[in-house]
Amino acid sequence: MYFCSNKDGDFDIYQLIGTPGSNIYNILYNDSAFKINALDALNSNYDDKCPYIDHNLIVFTSDREGGFGGYDLYYSNLIDENWSTPVNFGNIINTEFDEFRPVTYKNEIIIFSSNRPGGKGGFDLYIVRIRELINY
Repeated sequence: MYFCSNKDGDFDIYQLIGTPGSNIYNILYNDSAFKINALDALNSNYDDKCPYIDHNLIVFTSDREGGFGGYDLYYSNLIDENWSTPVNFGNIINTEFDEFRPVTYKNEIIIFSSNRPGGKGGFDLYIVRIRELINY
């Protein structure tokens, strides 16, 4: 299971790994049935949050340096059991505003929310084909 937490200050992405033979009941009620690892390959000194995994692809939002402003969407590929260096989706998706809560479908499309101008107000949903944007 992957999740984000600000337990150490900034939001970071973590992985919960169950011990062999553990089930969801053991994980919920027995802290020796799992271990939690920070995903250093994905995390920065800024907020990294909203992870979503689809096969060997993880997408998430971050306000790290080098973005377009606000929170941007990034992706990473799982290669030989290691996450690759995160890549910004670029200005086809990201704006100077906030892009949040990405969800992908079959590594083909991404649905996300953004508070960019031109929507109905607040955080609106957007959908973009990403197959051509992802480097495998």
